[in-house]
Amino acid sequence: MYKYLFKLNKELLDLSAIKVDDVCMSIFNEIKESETIEFINEDGESKEFKLNRDEKIIEGKGIKGFLGKYEAEYIFIEFLERNKFKIYNCEKHSNAELNKFEVPIENRDKMEQVIKGLCNMTKGEEKWFQIYDRAQEFAFSANDDKLLCLPYIRDLELFQYQIKTVKAAINRFKGRVLFCDEVGLGKTVEAGMTMMEYITRGLAKKILIIAPPSLVEQWYTEMKRKFNQDFIKSDDPEFKNMGDAAWDHYDKVIASIATAKRQKHSSVIANIHYDLVIVDEAHHLKNRTTTAWKFVNSLQKKYIFLLTATPVQNKLEELYNLITLLKPGQLKTYTYFKNNFVGNKEGLEAKNVDRLRSLLSGVMIRNKRSDVDIKFTKRSAITYSVNLIKEEVKLYDDVSMYIREKYLSENNNVLSRFMLKNLQEQMGSSIYAAIPTLKKYAESERLTIEDKSIISEFSNRAENLVINESYSNAKVKQMHNIINEVNDKVLIFTKYKATQKFIVEYLKSEGYLVAEFHGSLKRKEKEEQVAYFKDKAQIFVCTEAGGEGRNLQFCNAMINYDLPWNPMAIEQRIGRIHRVGQTRDIFVYNLVAQNTVEHYILELLDKKINMFELVIGEVDMILGDIEEEVEFSEIIMETWVNADTMKDMDEKIEKLGEKLLDNKKKYIKRKELDEDLFGNSFKSDNIEEN
Repeated sequence: MYKYLFKLNKELLDLSAIKVDDVCMSIFNEIKESETIEFINEDGESKEFKLNRDEKIIEGKGIKGFLGKYEAEYIFIEFLERNKFKIYNCEKHSNAELNKFEVPIENRDKMEQVIKGLCNMTKGEEKWFQIYDRAQEFAFSANDDKLLCLPYIRDLELFQYQIKTVKAAINRFKGRVLFCDEVGLGKTVEAGMTMMEYITRGLAKKILIIAPPSLVEQWYTEMKRKFNQDFIKSDDPEFKNMGDAAWDHYDKVIASIATAKRQKHSSVIANIHYDLVIVDEAHHLKNRTTTAWKFVNSLQKKYIFLLTATPVQNKLEELYNLITLLKPGQLKTYTYFKNNFVGNKEGLEAKNVDRLRSLLSGVMIRNKRSDVDIKFTKRSAITYSVNLIKEEVKLYDDVSMYIREKYLSENNNVLSRFMLKNLQEQMGSSIYAAIPTLKKYAESERLTIEDKSIISEFSNRAENLVINESYSNAKVKQMHNIINEVNDKVLIFTKYKATQKFIVEYLKSEGYLVAEFHGSLKRKEKEEQVAYFKDKAQIFVCTEAGGEGRNLQFCNAMINYDLPWNPMAIEQRIGRIHRVGQTRDIFVYNLVAQNTVEHYILELLDKKINMFELVIGEVDMILGDIEEEVEFSEIIMETWVNADTMKDMDEKIEKLGEKLLDNKKKYIKRKELDEDLFGNSFKSDNIEEN
């Protein structure tokens, strides 16, 4: 069995408790809150104590007498069986061991002090005494390829192909690798695990993650939740306030490629030495004449991971450009590459394929769905377009008109575009979500009297609507009908807590058992609500926070009460129930009001590209170059505010839809090209065998 170092922090011993650090907490991952831990010492004596996860302490009667007798700062703890652990002292040093060393007499006292410190796990001011701690962490032989990061990974069901991929990235590719798994197989997880392995081994501290704008938040969330890594986003106010110095000040940064490549940032970043650079959706670097490619190429980096499901987009030259970022010279010069491997003028057909694959095998991993034991059930979507009552339509249109005017105004210094966009999204969710914001803006001292008067009127009209007994909410009625039709557990998503409160109160008044989940709940409360939904409640109403890492595959029906403007956020919602382990087909129900922004978004995503029938991860591939500079939600907002009439809006959305449809067709062609070129040559099993 594995032995671990257990730090004896005795500050709370007089209170019958002992502190547990984060590393030691991972030893007790399988222990539930209500269960006891049995410790057995070297004399065969045993005692039972309780683990308090929230406080990170072990507590119980008799703990002072049981652990207080150990003088060393560290003891060994060994797992015996579930809830049972053996603890014992580190071996004492002897002068006989010291006598084996030929040490000058004047250095003998120092040597004895060092050996005693190492044997007894005591730390002094000198770092020498901490060597044993670190050595134990990394003690494995050259033939032992075990991953040290696994105990520190959370909320992940790992598959063998992913573990093999990480080992290959480190041992064979030496940290310069192109992760090319097909969509939905977890390139982010593989890159995160490889990153964690380098961190755990002490080989990576300074890390930069570059992603498309729409994926920055997702990377931030996954790094924190799954790998417990505290990154900072480049758009974080704390980061921005520090100016250019922030790039070097923070060791772990996530930035969009659009932000990082700007001259004022790239010139600073290029002077920083990174241990690791990760680039997601690396196919955006397909052209080596672009600013983005030149920026990534200029970075000083020891390790670099490029992630893309489609390394070849339009022609083979793009593959050459990506490989050159990873390992310059691997494919020699472009002239050599073109003469030896490009078979036609269009640059799409490959020749000498076996030889090309051999060269690519030195930098590339590509797992395919057909090669791994992961099956996803089907998913279907039904959209309900409801008609709001006349007064609600008028309020929506009036508020939208005001937002449009302010958004386009050059003299608007108070209500930022972000604030206006947020209000527009709230209006699409529910009046209940918009009322708090309207009230807040109406009371702002920074607004003009005229603006305060207009917003106050909006606020009063909204409040009068919802307190009117005759007010009939069309979306709630349709939601109720869906729940009755499903007659099983249903997950309901909304972006706003005020809308959530309204939904929960309505459903409870109708006699449903309802669990709720939002960001302000404590961790324990969140787990209790998930358990309540699984065991008793029929309905689970979640804000966006419920889309973060929660596995709810015991449910197969989901209602989007409102619709995020970012398609990837919709994907993350669906991913709570449509994931590995789901055995039933998935049903997604979308609720939108006619002639709202959300109505047009669904026109784009559902009718144009059949988003809800795509494989997980394909949406981002289809968004493609549309999102290179600006987030999809920003594109939608710009389209909305610049449309003079509904007809104009229809035409603009149609144009954007044609672009998405064209991207979808190109994506299908790219998949076929990649299949012809790469085949089954780069899966992790083949790499390990080589």
